[in-house]
Amino acid sequence: MSNQQPPYGPPQPPYQPQQGPQYGPPPQYGQPQQYGQPQYGQPQYQGPQPYQPQYPQYGGQQFGPPPGGPGFGWGPQFGQQPPKRKKSKAWIAVPIVLGFALVAGLWTIGVINKHNRHKDYAQPQPQPTYSYPAPSEQPGSPDPSAPVTQPTSRPTVPRPTRTTPPPPREPTAWEVASRDKIYRVGVQRGAGCREPRVQASSVAGARSYYLPVKACLDRAWRPQLGAAGDPFRSPNLVAMSGPAISPCGGGAPSAFYCSANETIYMDAVDDVKLYRRSSHPQSRAFHRAAMLDTLAHEYGHHVQYLSGTLRAYRKLAYEAPTRAKELELARRKELQATCFGAIFIGANRQSYPVTGSLKRQWNWLTANSGDEYAPVRDHGSREVQPYWVNRAFNSRNLAACNTFTATSDKVR
Repeated sequence: MSNQQPPYGPPQPPYQPQQGPQYGPPPQYGQPQQYGQPQYGQPQYQGPQPYQPQYPQYGGQQFGPPPGGPGFGWGPQFGQQPPKRKKSKAWIAVPIVLGFALVAGLWTIGVINKHNRHKDYAQPQPQPTYSYPAPSEQPGSPDPSAPVTQPTSRPTVPRPTRTTPPPPREPTAWEVASRDKIYRVGVQRGAGCREPRVQASSVAGARSYYLPVKACLDRAWRPQLGAAGDPFRSPNLVAMSGPAISPCGGGAPSAFYCSANETIYMDAVDDVKLYRRSSHPQSRAFHRAAMLDTLAHEYGHHVQYLSGTLRAYRKLAYEAPTRAKELELARRKELQATCFGAIFIGANRQSYPVTGSLKRQWNWLTANSGDEYAPVRDHGSREVQPYWVNRAFNSRNLAACNTFTATSDKVR
């Protein structure tokens, strides 16, 4: 154990008597201390003094008749016999002197002992290296000769260190785009959608055609996004009557999807023009198939955004090493949106219905769409467009739309 202070306090300062006689230097043991002042009202003892009796000194005067004649009581007077000489009583004084000296010596020893006790308190007491107080003269103090027993304590059992497990590793952008749960939700069920009986002869009429189709798309995709663990939110829809400005930029005259405000922008002006020029029933069917296909495709981009695939694509495109690789990633993204749209059309082909002239016009539209009609090769060629549309329409399974794991020849 370390040298600790006793629990009853630090050592007391040297004893300082308050008022009263001051003592001289400490006595040397073996010789009595001489005191210059009386203590506590007691007479000061000056040491043994020669006995001074009230009688003449024996050695200071000659015995016999005094000079000049006979003295009183000495020698014969008037013929009488001289009186007998009295015996000396010095033997009586010796015991008295010895007794007085003994009493004085005992008193002196008591004074010395008392002074020594004062001296003992004036000296600092040595402190032991234990945690209990040093022995003192007070009753109840511990015996210093007793064996020291250390307090027993229960052994400390080490507790297992709780370590916070590291957070799970975030998937990479490629893993999100190619392994998302959306590919494992299975076949999409029909939502019982029916084609709106609205003529798109005006912007208001075109918007009235879009809104019921968007409601059908909501009913079809909500359960599948939920099965993938993704949140569902119905997108907004804007029927453009002219050039439009969105958080993602301008898009007229082409339809587009803006993830910044989760809004589908449909080119109502162009659809109205096509409808007005179509007087033949086949032409009208082709126009309706185009509006359905475009809206289902743009809704596919909304599904990509909710599932995280669209954000992953943007990161991959930003990190693409070459322009060719960036365009290939853009085609994978656009072909997947086309595939998602074809799944919806295939799931609702009976109720919509996608049959007869509408189905034939839609097939012709699919086979004649591609980058060959656009200045940038970012949507897929007319050779690969039918491939993704047909497999989605026939299977209605989202696993058929994993364009990010397809070989390059399927996304050229």
